[in-house]
Amino acid sequence: MPRIHAELVTATGALLGCEGPYLLPGTGSAGLDAALFNLFEPGQRVVVPDTGYFGARLVDLAQAHGLDVVVVPVPVGQPVSLDRVTDALSGAVHGLLCVHVETSTGVRHPVTEMAALTGPNIAVVVDGVASAGGESFTVDKSDVDLFVTASQKGLEGPPGITILAASSCGRARIRARSGRCQSWYFDLLRWDEHRTHDAWEPHPVTMPTTVLIALLDRIQRILQAGQYAWLGRRTALASRVRRGLLELGYEPVAAPGFQANLVVAAWVEDPDRLADRVLRKAGIMIGRGLGPTEGQAVRIGLLGRNATDEMVDRLLAAMGD
Repeated sequence: MPRIHAELVTATGALLGCEGPYLLPGTGSAGLDAALFNLFEPGQRVVVPDTGYFGARLVDLAQAHGLDVVVVPVPVGQPVSLDRVTDALSGAVHGLLCVHVETSTGVRHPVTEMAALTGPNIAVVVDGVASAGGESFTVDKSDVDLFVTASQKGLEGPPGITILAASSCGRARIRARSGRCQSWYFDLLRWDEHRTHDAWEPHPVTMPTTVLIALLDRIQRILQAGQYAWLGRRTALASRVRRGLLELGYEPVAAPGFQANLVVAAWVEDPDRLADRVLRKAGIMIGRGLGPTEGQAVRIGLLGRNATDEMVDRLLAAMGD
């Protein structure tokens, strides 16, 4: 088990561009909870763009941590405005929390550019649950402190592991807290202590071994394929879906230039009827809208072994029947 854990830490770090990411049992939301526990203290002010369903979840998480939240509104289907973020960051601000890929709209938000707007006293957390393995992002080449993702989407593993990829600046911020993290489970310094001093048990809790083994296999597959080649195929497949949707008269929700690779959302008049028809005719399940697109759109996930040209063609044929 220590060998598997060490190999997975190394492989995940190579994929995300950082040293020694943290692997914790839990979901992506658990990882975001851990990030807020370790980087912030109650009463501090954070800026959160409301990108949609998961942007609103970041607002809820921050408020649950007792943070003073400044919400930046974002029109549905549009990227976060850098000018609005700049305005919101003025004054005494301690953090910026943002979603990279908002799955309710299929928008890829400019998180690297947003992070570059922050100063040395502002910690940046990115929700990369729906972007890792599908979008280009390197933690150590950005101004992001903690990039949070999970095992089950673009990384193609089973659910059960959340990943916190910390930059060197992020690690320094965690060590510089005025007091110890208020969560025993999510205290990343505790995880550091085990990894440093206990070679046999490099983590403070029981790890889901089978999930780790499966995730290691999938990440190694991405690395062996080559990240640029892997992302190129993801981009091409998402473009194929959007072209097909437009030919059928379905307009993508996301603005051109900011369209995600792992999920495509499209406006439709009756999403329930369309999703039921696709399931019945093609045996493919597509999602309905979430948050601002609820009742107005469908969402097509391009994940795992079924994310192929053949499956896309089968889907589009069922939608156009």
